[in-house]
Amino acid sequence: MLNDPDSTKKLELVRVQGPTAINVDAAIDDKGDLVLSGQDIGRAPREVFGRGDLEYFLKVRHEHKDALLLALLERLYRDDACAVSRLRELLEAKGIPGEFFSF
Repeated sequence: MLNDPDSTKKLELVRVQGPTAINVDAAIDDKGDLVLSGQDIGRAPREVFGRGDLEYFLKVRHEHKDALLLALLERLYRDDACAVSRLRELLEAKGIPGEFFSF
């Protein structure tokens, strides 16, 4: 995965097909900002907004990504006695380098 430079820059989060198709991607832009972009196509935007699609974006500027990272870790691992092991497994599964020490 890390052999492909784009694999660390963009991630498909949601692909839902149906009367309302929903697509959401996450990406790191050239400035290092995290950008979530979504598009709803079909019934729901037509009924709510009178048009067949809705696009939306959420940006977390690079200087705030550490705060987001800590918030996500808290959400995922708070009160989890296996938090370090689970995070190590995730790093390994995604091919993300990490350093573990114990004594």
